[in-house]
Amino acid sequence: MPAEKAHRRSKTKQLHNHSIMSETRTIVSAAKKAIASDEDTEQVQSLVNKAVQQLDKVAGKKLMHKNTAARSKSRLIASAKSATK
Repeated sequence: MPAEKAHRRSKTKQLHNHSIMSETRTIVSAAKKAIASDEDTEQVQSLVNKAVQQLDKVAGKKLMHKNTAARSKSRLIASAKSATK
């Protein structure tokens, strides 16, 4: 494959991956804000579940290391549990 084509493809992939990671950060931060603001338990749980699914999706596509995603999920779930007590 010519270098120019490879460069075009890598730029396209980079933009796509960046948008997915940006979406992931937005979802995770929304869940963290919901936990911190003592919102309704059901709403917090749904946001945490959505964040966990997104982290699994990102780790599956290897945009984030699986251990990093697992650590983020663990911390998020633990903070949600402590906040709902």
